[in-house]
Amino acid sequence: MKIGFDAKRALNNSTGLGNHARILLNALLRDFPEHEYLLFSPKAKEQYVEQLHGNFKLFFPETKFQKTLHPLWRSFGIKNQLAQNRIDIYHGLSNEIPFGLRTSDFGHVVTIHDLIFLKHTEQYPFVDRKIYEFKTRYAAKHADKIIAVSNETKNDLMERYGVNERKIVVIYPSVDALFQSEVRSPKSEVIQKYKLPAKYILNVGSFFPRKNQRTLIEAFDLIKNKVEEDLVLVGGVGTTRNEIEALLAQKNLTQRVKIISGISNDELPAVYTAASAFVFPSLFEGFGAPVLEALFSKVPVIATKGGAIEEAGGKNSLYVSPTNAEEIADALLKVLTNETLRKQMQVRGYAHAQTMSDKVFAAKTMRVYEEVTK
Repeated sequence: MKIGFDAKRALNNSTGLGNHARILLNALLRDFPEHEYLLFSPKAKEQYVEQLHGNFKLFFPETKFQKTLHPLWRSFGIKNQLAQNRIDIYHGLSNEIPFGLRTSDFGHVVTIHDLIFLKHTEQYPFVDRKIYEFKTRYAAKHADKIIAVSNETKNDLMERYGVNERKIVVIYPSVDALFQSEVRSPKSEVIQKYKLPAKYILNVGSFFPRKNQRTLIEAFDLIKNKVEEDLVLVGGVGTTRNEIEALLAQKNLTQRVKIISGISNDELPAVYTAASAFVFPSLFEGFGAPVLEALFSKVPVIATKGGAIEEAGGKNSLYVSPTNAEEIADALLKVLTNETLRKQMQVRGYAHAQTMSDKVFAAKTMRVYEEVTK
């Protein structure tokens, strides 16, 4: 089978959608090497090309006009290159497929991560929201199959766009193979390099309003004198980074809360493994990959109740209202002071994570391709 992919995110993005695409591609390349993999992208950053392991071919816009107006190439001009390479199936990895594809050309599949732009309109500029909605609605209507990353997304597609349930397959994402390997960067080296506390509560996420680090800090402030653990926030730049730093100074928490940026993929699993607990009070997510990373790292998880995050965390994580600092604080005390509970959460959480390994991820996705090409 010749399988084409929209690889823009895989070859250019450091977070979220980029990680999702690279994890899937690497698992497919490893477990199904008999197929041909063709990656189409307007450009590519070398660092992300090097993160893909296996045999694949890269394709870029061919003309100067296409290179200049590459968003139009992804939506329209790419069709000619797909046809010329006689692909059997095309997979849009992030909510969109090219316009004007016909069923007779080749099979087309789209992964739809979420409809957050419809449910939380305040988080998106008007123009961006309209573009996302137009592309996602088109893809949902015209793709042969839709892969939804959660049952919440599946239900949203059925409710908002009237998509037939039989057209949707729920396939949970996985996490980087580094989290699934017993071989990790030595904890001691990573702890020393980033001067991590001896004991800490961990949160991983970019600094944007929906990640809700503010409420987590307020919760930690309530229990700081009751626990040995400090709080570690791992994340890059974002619109609320300065606000969070100001809040820490205001509450005199700069000695108890550490913000770390620039951690490599190789080092991040060790940061998880050394944590006493992982807290993820995000206001909304399409899935919640950091929760799954924590479970693979055998770390107890406290996360937002309801929606896709509970699908990621499973039955043995603790769930809280993300806007209630007292509830988050109580859950933290429960986990940090009850050794029996913590051990139970570690063991059962890790077992839940195994149902979302990258091998399962790749195998279920390949079954969709085979069904569509029949």
